[in-house]
Amino acid sequence: MNAIPVFFDNVKRTAIVINPKNPFYDWLKSIDPNDTSAMDANSDVYLLRDFETESEMESWLKRNFDLIFSDQLNNWYVDEKLWVTNRTFKMFKEWFDYSLHTMIWDTVQGDIAKA
Repeated sequence: MNAIPVFFDNVKRTAIVINPKNPFYDWLKSIDPNDTSAMDANSDVYLLRDFETESEMESWLKRNFDLIFSDQLNNWYVDEKLWVTNRTFKMFKEWFDYSLHTMIWDTVQGDIAKA
């Protein structure tokens, strides 16, 4: 067996991947029933600080879920009057599937650029 010619660098971050669920799509349809672009929504990845375990990430998410929830709403409508109110962690889990990842590998040489 040949040796692997390249090893990837670990990025000093962890990540949460967010996937909208039906209640999110229902909210979008309630604002604009004719807009079908929401059905093409892809997963979003948020980089977090470098946590050691998924349980640490879960604790962070329970305290900070609304940062991500608000960002997801804002990605579609910047008018906060249209946003759902009284957001809770329970609601977040009803509106989004998520997965937590402690290892992030960079497959590209060079610095990571922020837009």
